[in-house]
Amino acid sequence: MLNQAAGRARVPAALLSVAVAALGVTLALFLSHRPSLSNQSPPRGGYLRLLPVGSFASLPSDTRAAAEVHWSSWEPWPGNARYNHTMPARLNLWRKSVRDRAYDPRWNKYILGRITGHFKGTTDEIFQWAAAKWGIPDNLIRTIAYMESGWRQSNHGDYTYARRKCPPGYQRLPCPVTFGIVGVNSTSWPGIFPWNRDSTAAAADVLGGWLRGCYEGWTWWLRQHGNRSRGVYHAGDIWGCVGAWFSGNWHDGPANGHGGENYELRAQYWEKVRPWLHPLFGAGSLVAGLASARIRHNDERPACLLVQLAGLRAAPAARAILDQL
Repeated sequence: MLNQAAGRARVPAALLSVAVAALGVTLALFLSHRPSLSNQSPPRGGYLRLLPVGSFASLPSDTRAAAEVHWSSWEPWPGNARYNHTMPARLNLWRKSVRDRAYDPRWNKYILGRITGHFKGTTDEIFQWAAAKWGIPDNLIRTIAYMESGWRQSNHGDYTYARRKCPPGYQRLPCPVTFGIVGVNSTSWPGIFPWNRDSTAAAADVLGGWLRGCYEGWTWWLRQHGNRSRGVYHAGDIWGCVGAWFSGNWHDGPANGHGGENYELRAQYWEKVRPWLHPLFGAGSLVAGLASARIRHNDERPACLLVQLAGLRAAPAARAILDQL
């Protein structure tokens, strides 16, 4: 009986040894394929370039785009963490009616059908993923995020008194309809809420999709919108698409006023300045928020006055970064 009991005891021990060995092999394989991490910020020129018109059919999948990300623990906005690790199980964006002729019929398949938000990482890793997925320069994603929110996914705005436009859960008027790090309007993208609010990747994915589809020449409704003295909407004008993301029109408004044209010019400026690489970027949530407010509203008052009006405790840091910008 003792021998039989000992034999029965040896069997689980043997199985345990095999399991431990298998686990060791699995762990070794995982570590060997784990991306090496650094704490480096992105290079001034970014990692990715604009892919030409016609590239839509060969754009990478979510997984292939993730393989192009340069992994780094660099995170100027730790407050984005929960949004950066929130991923939609499935997005159901409303398809556009082909009969309306507002969009090229390919918009539904190659734009709306590809927006998933299926990625987790740091704020900048998410920007890289969205840029790789849509063939857009990563510095362009960074620039628009800076202008829209100062890189804060908790951003919200574009308040309305029209109750029918209020997202679920927003009963008090006025209510916000635009959410997220790049300013995704819930009414312009039916089916995106609450993910434009809750998921950084979903928000960045929408922006990437917009820029690619517009750049391909598929947003036909822009032909009837904008300043025709600057030309009619056409494929291949990425800066026009940047302005239209803000204004919903094509090269509209005066260069020194409120509209898409001014937004484009400021975006080109900030894309060259690259404020996200400034040592004080991310020093305090109100610092970049104040800078973003100055940019978005075309406020050219002295930085020191803005600091005084904001009443920031971190006024010296805010003044320093705004002086540099």
